[in-house]
Amino acid sequence: MAGILLDKAYLTAIWLETAFYGMNFVLFWTCLCILTIRRRTPKINKILVTIAISMFAFSTAHVSLGFQRLIEGFITLRNAPGGPAAFFSDVSKPGNVVKVGIHTVNSIIGDSVVVWRCYLVWSKDWRMCVVPVLLVIASAVCGFAQTVYFARAKRLHSAFAHTLQIWNGSLFGLSLATNVTVTVLISVRVWYILRLGGGTANFRYWRVLLIIIESGMIYSLALICEITLYFLTSNAFYIVYDPIAQLTAITPTLIIILAGLELTSNDVHSRMTRVSNSAFPSNGQSYGSNDTAAPLDTINTMEFVQRTIKSDRSVTGVGLSSDLELGDLEVMTKRTLTRTQD
Repeated sequence: MAGILLDKAYLTAIWLETAFYGMNFVLFWTCLCILTIRRRTPKINKILVTIAISMFAFSTAHVSLGFQRLIEGFITLRNAPGGPAAFFSDVSKPGNVVKVGIHTVNSIIGDSVVVWRCYLVWSKDWRMCVVPVLLVIASAVCGFAQTVYFARAKRLHSAFAHTLQIWNGSLFGLSLATNVTVTVLISVRVWYILRLGGGTANFRYWRVLLIIIESGMIYSLALICEITLYFLTSNAFYIVYDPIAQLTAITPTLIIILAGLELTSNDVHSRMTRVSNSAFPSNGQSYGSNDTAAPLDTINTMEFVQRTIKSDRSVTGVGLSSDLELGDLEVMTKRTLTRTQD
């Protein structure tokens, strides 16, 4: 792969980015539907909707510019001196500069969403997010500086030129540091929260999936591949770089979808707490048909509003989002009742 030609690498990169854009397209409309039509809150969360639309718009612009450059390099200017390889190696082309800028903006938005998720997972403890926030700010500075240098690099016909390596390396390194830091913080916290609830074997598998999605682990692994190939000065770097432009939107969108469906770690833990408290209330009485409402200790995940449990709902049927969670909660409740009776 190290000796792959630049034009072949770029063609492969756009093909892969298109595949990821297809996934992004489906996730975006699913997210929009959950946040608006099928929302579980009285009002539409305009902030989350705006973030989702912005990331999708930038992702669409990025893949569109990739196709435009593909047509320009392989068809319009195919007979120009140097052919398609010379065209794609010129980093100062307007289309490429705009792509780099869009990539930077989408990365900043995506990283910010993951950091915000970290803030909420740690019960809004701002101290846990100081380092990630500083890393995001530093990434933004390097990203926009990189865009400016690309626009001025009229004589540099390679993204691996020493001048560009300084800014590219700094941007990739800071972005990787941001995501690895947040991934570790979220993973540890989510694992701890879900471990408190125990659950069946199926729930333990669900726990692993939650950790992977909520922490943005897939995006971090992609960044490791990207930075490795870049410092190896391999054209295969482009095969990873362009699809990552879609991953920067896919990862935060998945987190928003989990929050909208109330399937995040905090939601699951909150339901387990409610079932336990409802089965054995602190005042020694269970909630009956004469109660107007049972209090909820809801942990906000994406600033979704708190709700109350209506009296005509059963304990195990309150706000459950899937059969998997219902089964696990029933098993846990039965075990608790058995231990109490013994």
